Amino acid sequence: MEMKIKYPEYLNIKDWKYFKSLDNDTDTAKMVNFISYLANMPQEEIETYTPQVIQSTYLTILNQFKDIDSKFFPIIEIEDTLYGFSAISKMTLGEYMDLERLAKYPHENLEEIMAILYRPITKHSFKGIRWMYNKTFKLGIGEVENLFKYYTIEKYDSTKRTEQADIMATLPVSFALGALAFFLAVASNSLLSTQISLPKNKKEKKKLIQQITDLVSVNIGDGLLQFITYQKHPSLQSQEIKVSQI
Repeated sequence: MEMKIKYPEYLNIKDWKYFKSLDNDTDTAKMVNFISYLANMPQEEIETYTPQVIQSTYLTILNQFKDIDSKFFPIIEIEDTLYGFSAISKMTLGEYMDLERLAKYPHENLEEIMAILYRPITKHSFKGIRWMYNKTFKLGIGEVENLFKYYTIEKYDSTKRTEQADIMATLPVSFALGALAFFLAVASNSLLSTQISLPKNKKEKKKLIQQITDLVSVNIGDGLLQFITYQKHPSLQSQEIKVSQI
Protein backbone atom coordinates (compact mmCIF):
# COMPACT_ATOMS: atom_id res chain seq x y z
CA MET A 1 0.00 0.00 0.00
CA GLU A 2 1.43 3.35 -1.07
CA MET A 3 1.83 6.12 1.51
CA LYS A 4 0.13 9.21 0.13
CA ILE A 5 1.59 12.38 1.57
CA LYS A 6 1.98 15.95 0.39
CA TYR A 7 5.63 16.84 0.06
CA PRO A 8 6.75 20.38 0.97
CA GLU A 9 7.79 22.61 -1.92
CA TYR A 10 11.22 23.14 -0.42
CA LEU A 11 13.31 22.23 2.60
CA ASN A 12 13.56 25.25 4.87
CA ILE A 13 16.12 25.95 7.57
CA LYS A 14 13.83 24.65 10.31
CA ASP A 15 13.25 21.40 8.38
CA TRP A 16 16.95 20.97 7.76
CA LYS A 17 17.79 21.48 11.42
CA TYR A 18 15.25 18.85 12.41
CA PHE A 19 16.73 16.43 9.88
CA LYS A 20 20.21 17.01 11.30
CA SER A 21 18.88 16.40 14.82
CA LEU A 22 18.12 12.81 13.77
CA ASP A 23 21.75 11.97 13.02
CA ASN A 24 22.05 9.76 16.10
CA ASP A 25 18.84 7.84 15.44
CA THR A 26 18.78 4.38 13.93
CA ASP A 27 18.06 4.28 10.19
CA THR A 28 14.51 3.09 10.80
CA ALA A 29 13.79 5.69 13.48
CA LYS A 30 15.24 8.40 11.24
CA MET A 31 12.90 7.46 8.40
CA VAL A 32 9.82 7.30 10.62
CA ASN A 33 10.60 10.53 12.46
CA PHE A 34 11.35 12.57 9.34
CA ILE A 35 8.29 11.31 7.46
CA SER A 36 6.16 12.06 10.52
CA TYR A 37 7.62 15.57 10.74
CA LEU A 38 7.28 16.52 7.07
CA ALA A 39 3.91 14.87 6.48
CA ASN A 40 2.47 15.89 9.86
CA MET A 41 1.43 12.29 10.45
CA PRO A 42 1.41 10.48 13.79
CA GLN A 43 4.23 7.98 14.09
CA GLU A 44 1.71 5.31 15.05
CA GLU A 45 0.05 5.72 11.64
CA ILE A 46 3.36 5.50 9.80
CA GLU A 47 4.24 2.33 11.68
CA THR A 48 1.19 0.59 10.19
CA TYR A 49 2.94 0.53 6.80
CA THR A 50 5.44 -2.07 5.70
CA PRO A 51 9.19 -1.34 5.96
CA GLN A 52 9.38 -1.36 2.17
CA VAL A 53 6.74 1.39 1.86
CA ILE A 54 8.39 3.48 4.57
CA GLN A 55 11.80 3.17 2.93
CA SER A 56 10.38 4.01 -0.50
CA THR A 57 8.61 7.08 0.88
CA TYR A 58 11.74 8.24 2.69
CA LEU A 59 13.86 7.92 -0.45
CA THR A 60 11.23 9.82 -2.42
CA ILE A 61 11.47 12.65 0.11
CA LEU A 62 15.26 12.72 -0.17
CA ASN A 63 15.06 12.73 -3.95
CA GLN A 64 12.86 15.82 -3.74
CA PHE A 65 15.80 17.70 -2.26
CA LYS A 66 18.97 16.04 -3.53
CA ASP A 67 19.39 18.38 -6.52
CA ILE A 68 18.96 21.62 -4.57
CA ASP A 69 20.83 24.37 -6.41
CA SER A 70 22.15 26.70 -3.73
CA LYS A 71 21.95 30.32 -4.79
CA PHE A 72 22.93 33.63 -3.29
CA PHE A 73 20.42 36.48 -3.31
CA PRO A 74 21.49 39.82 -1.76
CA ILE A 75 17.86 40.99 -1.44
CA ILE A 76 15.01 38.81 -0.19
CA GLU A 77 11.46 39.85 0.66
CA ILE A 78 10.03 37.87 3.59
CA GLU A 79 6.54 38.55 4.90
CA ASP A 80 6.39 41.92 3.07
CA THR A 81 9.72 43.08 4.50
CA LEU A 82 12.84 43.49 2.38
CA TYR A 83 16.04 42.06 3.83
CA GLY A 84 19.49 42.88 2.55
CA PHE A 85 22.76 41.00 2.87
CA SER A 86 25.16 42.75 5.23
CA ALA A 87 28.30 44.20 3.64
CA ILE A 88 31.16 42.36 5.31
CA SER A 89 33.43 45.37 4.89
CA LYS A 90 31.11 47.23 7.29
CA MET A 91 30.83 44.46 9.86
CA THR A 92 31.02 45.71 13.44
CA LEU A 93 32.90 44.10 16.29
CA GLY A 94 29.59 43.01 17.80
CA GLU A 95 28.57 41.21 14.61
CA TYR A 96 31.95 39.52 14.35
CA MET A 97 31.89 38.34 17.96
CA ASP A 98 28.36 36.95 17.67
CA LEU A 99 29.19 35.19 14.40
CA GLU A 100 32.24 33.67 16.03
CA ARG A 101 30.21 32.39 18.97
CA LEU A 102 27.30 31.06 16.89
CA ALA A 103 29.63 29.36 14.41
CA LYS A 104 30.90 27.09 17.18
CA TYR A 105 27.60 25.20 16.77
CA PRO A 106 26.64 26.09 13.19
CA HIS A 107 23.95 23.45 12.66
CA GLU A 108 22.01 24.53 15.72
CA ASN A 109 22.45 28.27 15.02
CA LEU A 110 21.97 28.53 11.25
CA GLU A 111 18.91 30.80 11.44
CA GLU A 112 20.66 33.10 13.94
CA ILE A 113 23.70 33.32 11.68
CA MET A 114 21.35 34.28 8.86
CA ALA A 115 19.77 36.93 11.11
CA ILE A 116 23.20 38.56 11.31
CA LEU A 117 23.94 38.28 7.60
CA TYR A 118 20.47 39.55 6.54
CA ARG A 119 18.68 42.48 8.18
CA PRO A 120 15.69 44.67 7.21
CA ILE A 121 16.40 47.29 4.56
CA THR A 122 15.77 50.79 5.90
CA LYS A 123 16.61 52.79 2.78
CA HIS A 124 16.98 51.89 -0.89
CA SER A 125 16.91 53.09 -4.50
CA PHE A 126 15.73 50.06 -6.45
CA LYS A 127 14.42 51.70 -9.64
CA GLY A 128 16.86 49.80 -11.86
CA ILE A 129 16.53 46.43 -10.17
CA ARG A 130 14.48 43.53 -11.52
CA TRP A 131 12.54 41.13 -9.33
CA MET A 132 11.72 37.46 -9.51
CA TYR A 133 9.90 34.88 -7.39
CA ASN A 134 11.51 31.69 -6.17
CA LYS A 135 9.87 29.32 -3.68
CA THR A 136 7.23 32.02 -3.04
CA PHE A 137 9.94 34.52 -2.02
CA LYS A 138 10.46 37.81 -3.86
CA LEU A 139 14.11 38.29 -4.80
CA GLY A 140 16.08 41.21 -6.16
CA ILE A 141 18.14 40.41 -9.25
CA GLY A 142 19.96 42.40 -11.90
CA GLU A 143 23.23 43.00 -13.68
CA VAL A 144 24.16 46.05 -11.66
CA GLU A 145 27.87 46.30 -10.95
CA ASN A 146 27.47 47.08 -7.28
CA LEU A 147 24.07 46.07 -5.94
CA PHE A 148 25.09 46.62 -2.34
CA LYS A 149 25.22 50.40 -2.83
CA TYR A 150 21.51 50.42 -3.60
CA TYR A 151 20.35 49.78 -0.06
CA THR A 152 21.03 50.42 3.63
CA ILE A 153 20.15 47.84 6.25
CA GLU A 154 19.13 48.14 9.87
CA LYS A 155 21.95 48.55 12.36
CA TYR A 156 22.86 45.36 14.13
CA ASP A 157 21.06 44.83 17.43
CA SER A 158 21.71 41.50 19.12
CA THR A 159 18.52 41.83 21.18
CA LYS A 160 16.45 41.57 17.97
CA ARG A 161 18.35 38.59 16.59
CA THR A 162 16.14 35.87 18.10
CA GLU A 163 13.00 37.43 16.67
CA GLN A 164 14.61 37.83 13.26
CA ALA A 165 15.98 34.29 13.46
CA ASP A 166 12.45 32.89 13.68
CA ILE A 167 11.69 34.62 10.39
CA MET A 168 14.91 33.41 8.78
CA ALA A 169 14.03 29.82 9.73
CA THR A 170 11.34 29.87 7.03
CA LEU A 171 13.87 30.46 4.23
CA PRO A 172 14.85 27.59 1.93
CA VAL A 173 18.05 26.07 3.28
CA SER A 174 19.48 26.45 -0.24
CA PHE A 175 19.29 30.24 0.23
CA ALA A 176 21.07 29.99 3.55
CA LEU A 177 23.87 27.76 2.31
CA GLY A 178 24.26 29.94 -0.77
CA ALA A 179 24.59 33.03 1.43
CA LEU A 180 27.19 31.29 3.59
CA ALA A 181 29.19 30.21 0.57
CA PHE A 182 29.20 33.79 -0.68
CA PHE A 183 30.18 34.99 2.78
CA LEU A 184 33.13 32.59 2.73
CA ALA A 185 34.21 33.72 -0.72
CA VAL A 186 34.29 37.29 0.53
CA ALA A 187 35.57 36.55 4.04
CA SER A 188 38.58 34.65 2.77
CA ASN A 189 39.66 37.86 1.05
CA SER A 190 38.21 40.60 3.24
CA LEU A 191 38.19 39.41 6.84
CA LEU A 192 41.89 38.65 6.70
CA SER A 193 42.81 41.98 5.14
CA THR A 194 43.96 45.02 7.08
CA GLN A 195 41.11 47.14 5.68
CA ILE A 196 38.44 45.66 7.94
CA SER A 197 37.83 47.30 11.31
CA LEU A 198 37.86 43.98 13.18
CA PRO A 199 40.27 42.47 15.70
CA LYS A 200 43.65 41.97 14.07
CA ASN A 201 44.05 38.44 15.39
CA LYS A 202 44.20 36.51 12.12
CA LYS A 203 44.13 33.19 13.94
CA GLU A 204 40.69 33.96 15.37
CA LYS A 205 39.40 35.17 12.00
CA LYS A 206 40.61 32.00 10.31
CA LYS A 207 38.89 29.99 13.03
CA LEU A 208 35.58 31.74 12.30
CA ILE A 209 35.93 31.07 8.58
CA GLN A 210 36.71 27.40 9.19
CA GLN A 211 33.70 26.98 11.47
CA ILE A 212 31.33 28.38 8.87
CA THR A 213 33.10 26.36 6.16
CA ASP A 214 32.30 23.23 8.18
CA LEU A 215 28.63 24.18 8.05
CA VAL A 216 28.58 24.86 4.31
CA SER A 217 30.49 21.69 3.52
CA VAL A 218 28.09 19.37 5.34
CA ASN A 219 26.44 16.48 3.51
CA ILE A 220 22.89 15.61 4.46
CA GLY A 221 21.39 12.13 4.57
CA ASP A 222 24.31 9.75 4.05
CA GLY A 223 25.42 11.60 0.95
CA LEU A 224 21.99 11.64 -0.70
CA LEU A 225 21.55 15.36 -0.16
CA GLN A 226 24.73 16.92 -1.48
CA PHE A 227 24.44 20.65 -1.08
CA ILE A 228 27.50 22.79 -1.59
CA THR A 229 31.10 22.76 -0.56
CA TYR A 230 33.61 25.53 -0.15
CA GLN A 231 35.00 24.71 -3.58
CA LYS A 232 31.59 25.03 -5.26
CA HIS A 233 30.34 28.61 -5.16
CA PRO A 234 26.61 29.35 -5.47
CA SER A 235 25.00 30.67 -8.61
CA LEU A 236 24.75 34.45 -8.43
CA GLN A 237 21.69 34.58 -10.68
CA SER A 238 23.48 36.64 -13.37
CA GLN A 239 24.35 39.35 -10.85
CA GLU A 240 27.77 40.69 -11.72
CA ILE A 241 29.01 41.12 -8.18
CA LYS A 242 32.68 41.28 -7.39
CA VAL A 243 34.20 40.23 -4.11
CA SER A 244 35.86 43.62 -3.73
CA GLN A 245 32.47 45.33 -3.78
CA ILE A 246 31.35 43.97 -0.45
